[in-house]
Amino acid sequence: MNSSKSGIQEEPITTTELNGLRCLVLGGTGFIGLHLCQRLAESGAKVRSFAIPPALGTRRTTFGNQIDWMWGDFGDAELVRESLRNIDVVFHLISTSLPASSNEDPRADLSSNVLSTLQMLEAAKALSIQKVIFFSSGGTVYGIPNRTPIPEDHALNPICAYGVHKVVIEKYLYLFHHLWGLNYVVLRPSNAYGPGQAIHRPQGAVAHFVRKMIDREPVEIWGDGNAVRDYIYIDDLIDACMRAVTYDGPSRVFNIGTGKGHTLLELIAAIESLMGEKADIHFRDARHVDVPINILDVSRARNELSWRPAVSLQTGLRLLFEKIVEMPAVS
Repeated sequence: MNSSKSGIQEEPITTTELNGLRCLVLGGTGFIGLHLCQRLAESGAKVRSFAIPPALGTRRTTFGNQIDWMWGDFGDAELVRESLRNIDVVFHLISTSLPASSNEDPRADLSSNVLSTLQMLEAAKALSIQKVIFFSSGGTVYGIPNRTPIPEDHALNPICAYGVHKVVIEKYLYLFHHLWGLNYVVLRPSNAYGPGQAIHRPQGAVAHFVRKMIDREPVEIWGDGNAVRDYIYIDDLIDACMRAVTYDGPSRVFNIGTGKGHTLLELIAAIESLMGEKADIHFRDARHVDVPINILDVSRARNELSWRPAVSLQTGLRLLFEKIVEMPAVS
C-alpha cells in the first residue's frame, strides 16, 4: 500500500490520465472546491472555477494562475452555460443553503439549488459534457437511519430541506442519464474537515470547535453531545473525487466517509488532548434537523473505486491544528 498522510491511495490517479482534461468546478472557491481545484491543477488538468466573487480575492490559491476563475451567480443560466463551454467534466459543489437553516425557507432552498441545477444540466446536455460529478450529502440524505453503517441503498428520508434538494438533484441526474445518456457520478460525503476550512463559520464542527478552543471561547453543543458523526479528512475526500473522474463501472452513487463514528464529546476530547487544555462546553437544546447517528458504509467505494480513507481522526486533527497555529510537526 502506497499511502501517506495526504490520503493518496495505492495506484493514484496519474497526470497522464488527467493531463489536458478540461474541468469545471462549480463552487471552486469553497473549502472542498479549492482543494479540488488544486489537486486537478497538480494532475495536469485544465481547470475553470465558477463561483460568486470572493471577498477581496481572499479565496485564491497558489495555483491561481493555473485556474480560469469565473465569477457569477449560479442562478444566471446564460453565465453558467458560458462556464460549461469547452469543458469535459463538471464537478458540482454549489449549495446555497446549510442543513441547519434550510428548513427556514424550503421554497428558496428548492429554487436556488434544484432549479439552478436543472438549468446547468440542460446546458450540459446541449454541450455534450462527458461527465457530471455531483457532491450530494451522506450526512443528510438518509435522515434517521434504521441501520449503521449506512449503505447507499438505504431509504432516503431527509429531515431537512438541504437533504431534500440533494436527493432531488440525484434523481434529476438519473433522469438525464436515462433519457439522454448524460454520464454522472454522485458522491455522498460524510463530514469533511481539514486545512483551509473556514474556522470562523458555524458550519463544520471540527474547524468550529478548534477555533472556539484556540480563542478560549465556549464550545456550544446542540443536545447532549452523544450525536455520532463520520468525519473524513479533506485529502481522502478529494482522492475519492479524483477516482470518480476515470471510473467507468456500473455504480452511480458512492458513500465517501471513514465507516467509523465519533460522538461530539469524543471529538472535543480528541481536540482537548491535542491542545492540552479543557473545553468550556455549553449544552443547548437539541435541534430537529440533527439525526442521532450517521456512519457511512464505504465498502462500495473501496471495491469499485479502489479507494479507502487513509487519515485517522487523530492524525487529521493534528494536521488541521498545525496549519492553524503553526504547531511543529510530530514525526
